[in-house]
Amino acid sequence: MKRFFSDLFGKFQHKTTEPESYIPDLDDGDELDFTVADEGFEDDNTFINSLEMLSEEDVPLSPGASAKKKSPMDIVRTCVFYISAAVFVVSCILLLKNVIDQYRGDAIYSELQDMFLGDGFDMTLSDSREDGDALLLSKDHGSSGLSTMTDAVSKLASGESIEIPVQDNYNEDLAKMRARLQSLATINEDIYGWIHVDGTNIDYPLVQGDDNDFYLDHAFTGDPLVIGSIFVDYRNDDMIMRNYNTVFYGHNITSGKMFHDVENFFKDEYFYNKLIYVYTLDGIYIYEPFAIYQSRYDNNYFKTGFTSFDDFLEFTEKVKGDATKLKDLEFAETDRMITLSTCTNGAATDRYALHAKLVDYIID
Repeated sequence: MKRFFSDLFGKFQHKTTEPESYIPDLDDGDELDFTVADEGFEDDNTFINSLEMLSEEDVPLSPGASAKKKSPMDIVRTCVFYISAAVFVVSCILLLKNVIDQYRGDAIYSELQDMFLGDGFDMTLSDSREDGDALLLSKDHGSSGLSTMTDAVSKLASGESIEIPVQDNYNEDLAKMRARLQSLATINEDIYGWIHVDGTNIDYPLVQGDDNDFYLDHAFTGDPLVIGSIFVDYRNDDMIMRNYNTVFYGHNITSGKMFHDVENFFKDEYFYNKLIYVYTLDGIYIYEPFAIYQSRYDNNYFKTGFTSFDDFLEFTEKVKGDATKLKDLEFAETDRMITLSTCTNGAATDRYALHAKLVDYIID
């Protein structure tokens, strides 16, 4: 029997010869005797004895049994993962804040538009094109009682008061307009006026601060707001007729708000058929677009200070030279212009510049 178990366990040993098979002889009625002698059993059973002699160092642990040592690349991948996750979370938060701010901005400016333009208030004048080139006002200056451009600009620039007889309905509308601007002044004393372009979303109050930074991210109400306000360059005079070039800034909001529709003036139907209305406490000023192009923030397309008319005239020629779309309007010493500036939503340094010449006004 001892030989039977020895041969059985011997199969696990690496030997060059196979052990002889052993079949015990049994006579009828005999029983197997499983009793084995202890003597020499340990020496003949190497497999069993070797298991008892194994140490922890002889048995390799599975990967899950101990912490796997991380390589430098594993550490880098882990760091990149967590950084990417953090950036994603922050981006989602900022996107949500941006959406909320746009809704807030819509609510703020819709309420202001109701205040200024409510009750059917409409001061836009009819217009027509002649010769398929320049956009001209269809109103007759003689019948409407408007003063000549040269006379008015000269007097206003020198600080003189002007009394111009105008039609009764204009007097009434001007009174309404001024009353509404004064109401807006109770909300914000930085009120400069109102800008309106018919057929676009450009319909906002104008403010002028102590710098060109505050209203980039503050609403007309003074509350922090990512879409900001439409504001006048702080270097401009608060009386629009005293500026050769009055500059207005506004964000290009992809939802179509603020100065987004400045882009539309690259299209003929806007460039040749739209006027820009600016309402101030002094009167209503009507401008005709004559140049639009993409520029850089440092190209000084927003120049406000001029030493002389020749300096201003040189600036208008530069504007014409940069223009993508152009009407070759002439400028006299008494002429004035405005510039609408907004970002392109492309490179951070790029801007859209829309220039418009003063072609008519209503004052009393």
